[in-house]
Amino acid sequence: MNWIPLVEHELRAGVRRPRTFRTRLAAAGAAVGICCWGLLVWADWKSAASLGHSLLELLGWTGFIGTALAGLFLTSDCISQERREGTLGLLFLTDLRGRDVAFGKLAAKGLTPVYCLLAMLPALTVCVIVGGVTAGEVCRLWMVLLNTLFFSLSLAILTSTFCRQQRAAQAVAVAAIFLSVFRLPLLGAGFASASSPSLAASFAFVFSPACNYLLAYDARYRGASGSFWGSLLATDLLAWGCLWAAGRLLPRMSSEETSLFIRATGTRWPRLQLLGTARRQRLRCELLSRNPITWLASRDGWKQHSSWCLPALALWIWLCFDPSSPGGSSAQVCFAAFVAVHALFKVWVGSDASHILASDRLSGTLELLLSTTLQTREVAAGMLSAFRRRFVGPLAALVILDAALAVKMLSVGDLTTAFATGAVAAMLLADFCCLCWVGLWRGLTARDPVRAILATLWRVLVLPWIFFAAGIGIFRQSTLAEFAGMWLFLGLATDVVLWVNARDFFHGHFRAMALRPFGEKPARVESKWSPMNWEEEPDGQTTGP
Repeated sequence: MNWIPLVEHELRAGVRRPRTFRTRLAAAGAAVGICCWGLLVWADWKSAASLGHSLLELLGWTGFIGTALAGLFLTSDCISQERREGTLGLLFLTDLRGRDVAFGKLAAKGLTPVYCLLAMLPALTVCVIVGGVTAGEVCRLWMVLLNTLFFSLSLAILTSTFCRQQRAAQAVAVAAIFLSVFRLPLLGAGFASASSPSLAASFAFVFSPACNYLLAYDARYRGASGSFWGSLLATDLLAWGCLWAAGRLLPRMSSEETSLFIRATGTRWPRLQLLGTARRQRLRCELLSRNPITWLASRDGWKQHSSWCLPALALWIWLCFDPSSPGGSSAQVCFAAFVAVHALFKVWVGSDASHILASDRLSGTLELLLSTTLQTREVAAGMLSAFRRRFVGPLAALVILDAALAVKMLSVGDLTTAFATGAVAAMLLADFCCLCWVGLWRGLTARDPVRAILATLWRVLVLPWIFFAAGIGIFRQSTLAEFAGMWLFLGLATDVVLWVNARDFFHGHFRAMALRPFGEKPARVESKWSPMNWEEEPDGQTTGP
């Protein structure tokens, strides 16, 4: 294999990027922070054995979710980007083969997350020192995280070979990772409950990395050690199979015959779009005359309807909910499912808002907009109008379903869950407004769309949870209703601050950021609340903005 030149090129490029070292430092800092938080919160009411195991489970869940989603952020666009830029065919002009490119991309993109797992390993050994955790349990968990990372990266490389556009590649990678990592265990649990009392006996469950994680702990490993190693071997072979399939498909995808075949077979779709052409053209002309930015941001018609799948899923969950047992497992599962649907909707909105301006900067559309008479406020109003046309309907449906779920909870006397449901609905509305503005600003300033999406989701969705975790550590004797109120207050306060800053930044620095060449590092823009912007009065006293 001749994949060493690709790895050497990616390593040299990665050494010159500061984010490579920042990512490792952030991974180690996050693991140490989780350990300190667990020791602070759980030390008073848990024994040493249960405390060490709880810390291990908290670190394990964090690492498992991170490694499962690593392929989405690292390798889901690695091959499709080469196809868009026309550089995939240049790789095969050398002596490289398809498997060399696939393994080279895996080795180059996987080094940073492997270093992150190595940085996380000392935090895992702290659980052994605390007590209740064996060294073998830590070693198995670290092996599971490493295998899950390999599986996620390989699966995303395979899905990236079938796509050309970045959004399509990321969507297919999300679907593949969700089905293989999260959906197969649920399917396996259903099969096991119907046929066998053992969860590991299900065929579908063994071929998911979630089986490795669940069986890595001593409580389950003692009775199903063979199933653990079998599942670890099966998922590892699946990952190697994905790499082998990507290597076989890469030369075909780069050939002209394949591209011509795709174009020839794709000519049927425009014929189906001829239905209702006059009505569609009339609506487009009306929208273009009203606000050209709204028309520009609403070009993809399928986005107007695809976001309704989440309210449909929430409706199905609401219909399946049995309110006969207040505070029972059914209510908890239903509430958790509603929270997961809300999280997916927020990620959808944030990704769309962050990606649209980043892609327009890449294609040069923003520079053309600046040559017109449109003002910055008209651009912002047009973008927000497009988001309202796309997401307000599903947003209203989710809020109505939240209200219906709260009424069901109140009917059975579960006041705490009803209040928590109302808080989730209020945060959905606040996060929607904040995600639109923060996504527009981060998409305008980020150097690539992926960074814009990650920066938006980090600020709006992850940062309030960090504040909430710190609040739990301080007020750990509070009730569940008080925790829900604190989470609502911290989330609303964070959204207000981020919304005001993003709106001011967008209105004040839109033209400067839009004219900046794509890929260039943006200039530092200070908030109006920053001390460097405080004005000094003639009498020597300082005043804020």
